Amino acid sequence: MTKLREVFAAAEAARAEAKRERVQVPRAVPILVLLGLVLVVVTSQPGGRTALEWQSEPWMQADENQPEADRILAITDLPPLGEGLKAEDFAVAVEKSRAAGCKGAVLTYSWPSLEPREGSFTLRDLGEGVALNRGRVLFLGIQVLNTTVKEVPTDLQAKSLDDPEVLRRFRKFLDGLAPLLRNRIRYLSIGNESDIYLSANPDELPAFVVFFESARQHAKSIAPHLVVGTTLSAEGATRSRFHELLAAADAHFLTYYHGKSEVADGFQDSATTRDALLAMAANLDDRPIVFQELGYPASDEISSEQKQAAFVTGVFDAWDELGARVPFVNYFMMYDFPDEMARQQMSYYGVDDEEVGFLSFVTSLGLHRVDRTPRAGWDVFMKRGQRLAAKR
Repeated sequence: MTKLREVFAAAEAARAEAKRERVQVPRAVPILVLLGLVLVVVTSQPGGRTALEWQSEPWMQADENQPEADRILAITDLPPLGEGLKAEDFAVAVEKSRAAGCKGAVLTYSWPSLEPREGSFTLRDLGEGVALNRGRVLFLGIQVLNTTVKEVPTDLQAKSLDDPEVLRRFRKFLDGLAPLLRNRIRYLSIGNESDIYLSANPDELPAFVVFFESARQHAKSIAPHLVVGTTLSAEGATRSRFHELLAAADAHFLTYYHGKSEVADGFQDSATTRDALLAMAANLDDRPIVFQELGYPASDEISSEQKQAAFVTGVFDAWDELGARVPFVNYFMMYDFPDEMARQQMSYYGVDDEEVGFLSFVTSLGLHRVDRTPRAGWDVFMKRGQRLAAKR
């Protein structure tokens, strides 16, 4: 959904803050972060290090414990974000998802959050995420396009994405991550819900096609095993205007929320989830289908806990039929966002809940409530996830 990524970006920032026990979010422009019901305006960036200084870090090196199964389950396993959040809560949430059969993880960042200035890399948050998820298949998203915004280093913002300098800089950026890409990453997404941004800015589509193909070729030259794509919404993946862009991708990277279109239009009946996913897959070519995000709300205002559980059941039923054609599924998410955090973010991004019911959507995507009470969907997820893990 159009505004979901911005809210999630704030949650990722809160995660980093709690783990460091101070606010320090590396972004090229100020963002608003809500943690412990306090709104913090962040404008500073941490000092960077050269790529060579980072490349000797243990988290960049080979992980011999990565699973080789042909179907990998993941869940966005942030702990409940709010008052009293501790660094160890993140490790506890990861272990909880491991116990549910999750052998994968999704890590997403903007380009300037990792390299705010040429040659100056700020990779501490990325390194902590990789280290926390040792023994898992990793999906790394570099969100050059991020749903509604273009996220590039400040000095490149006025340039087109097909500008030779932008192409050179991104290739050099990938070179800085080379050991990580070779040793730890299986899926590399360049752009998040790129179709939404490009639908709003259609004149930029040709430039992004050039950018994406340049980035993909260079990433594959570094790590030939990488599965490289750009993440689209499920609606955008079948639109003809994006066929040229998708032609260069190794797989279909998707977000999916079983919506009719936008939140304002409501959601499809969750009882149709299996059939809808099978129909969507039939409309795509035979390249692998990878779900970067997949979820359904539980709020009684727009859905219900039982409907969410039915959605989870439908996802696993469809996945059983599609088999290895869908090698990776990441469920969004383990715990709800707190109401106040979502309200502040909605205000910042100009979303009117009276019009679109967005608050009910954002604050009920979790398979647990903020108070850690599990919903019916968690029991389904855990049992089906454990069953899937046991088959390997």
